Amino acid sequence: MAIEKPLSDFLNNFQKDLKQLQKKIKQEGDHLVSKAKTAATKDNLNAKRKEVEHLVEQNLKKLEPTINRFVHELNQTAKKAGVDLTDLEKKVRTNLATARGRLAKASGKPGSKKTTGKAKKAAPKKAAGKRAPAKKATAAANSAASTGEAK
Repeated sequence: MAIEKPLSDFLNNFQKDLKQLQKKIKQEGDHLVSKAKTAATKDNLNAKRKEVEHLVEQNLKKLEPTINRFVHELNQTAKKAGVDLTDLEKKVRTNLATARGRLAKASGKPGSKKTTGKAKKAAPKKAAGKRAPAKKATAAANSAASTGEAK
């Protein structure tokens, strides 16, 4: 009987440890299976992506001469009409970039200047600087007229 107590404790502890080990092995097995499925899915997705890219490249090669012919004819027709499409494209791209910048600024996205909500005063125009020489010329003409000098 003295041996039965430690032996039963040992067997109980062994069973608990064995259950914990089984749980851990099951968790690790499930984790590995999910990783294997993910890897298989990624490989499958990469293979499908490459296949789609290949098909798109093939179709583009087939359509490229037609597209080039169309662009060439379009440029010729535009030149006959007096329109420079390359210049027009540059202007459109510039306007697009400006519009995107203004939209980003207005929406307050990071990296754009944020508005404070206060209206800023417009800087006064320097019209006074343009008038001053006219006043000097008028003053010089008046003084010349009053002294009797003629130009």
